[in-house]
Amino acid sequence: MIKNISILLVLLLTSISFGQNTVLLQNTNPKAKELKHNLNATKDSLMLSCDSKILKVEIFNENYEQLIIVDANIIQISLKDIPNGNYIIETRLDEKIIPIDLIKHDDYNDASHSSLYPNLEQIIEGKGMMLDEELKVIKSSPNKSIEFILTRGKTKSHSTKNQKYFWTETQIINESGSSKTMRLADQKSVDKMIHRHKLEINSDSGKLNKLTVWEVYNKGAFMENQVSNPEFVYSSSTDLYNHTPYYSTANSIQNL
Repeated sequence: MIKNISILLVLLLTSISFGQNTVLLQNTNPKAKELKHNLNATKDSLMLSCDSKILKVEIFNENYEQLIIVDANIIQISLKDIPNGNYIIETRLDEKIIPIDLIKHDDYNDASHSSLYPNLEQIIEGKGMMLDEELKVIKSSPNKSIEFILTRGKTKSHSTKNQKYFWTETQIINESGSSKTMRLADQKSVDKMIHRHKLEINSDSGKLNKLTVWEVYNKGAFMENQVSNPEFVYSSSTDLYNHTPYYSTANSIQNL
């Protein structure tokens, strides 16, 4: 079973901090510079500080959510109990919300940095990176089957013949910055994403957020093409997926 396949598209104004098992993608948008955000010395906690008061911090993805009420200028948040995955961290100040991206994955040694993140310049320039289920970077168009690369050759334990898959594009947008995540998801994950998104767009902080979901008919062939060309999902000359979105923010708002 293919799972937890992600493309993390990093904005132009982004820098990267490596930890033992954590990658912090700092928001260096000028409107976010008042919030200092880094990993601590042991790389297992997030350090936040700001001249203005931090009201609350929310850490979430489609499978996890944590809300921390702060009401202070400085806070240290432990990352030890957070499961592996890609996360959005939203820090609420008095008049703005500042988003930060975080990736938590299995431990790796220093020697693996160059192979795990081979082209930092390209990542910082927003060209993105595609991650397998172990959050290791897929560096180029694969010679082996996409399922072998995404699962690192693990044996499938059960059939997914009747399982539906969807390609999702999530955009978090506000005045302090934005982030975009694209990944393959199953029906259960998509249902959670849509439910959460509908709540977000009815709030002041999330009203500009966008979500688009396409149903994928042939996940192996689709991912082969998507790895080779991140713009493939916008193609109109293939029958590997349904070009009419299963869900999109624009259509949802029009139907309200």
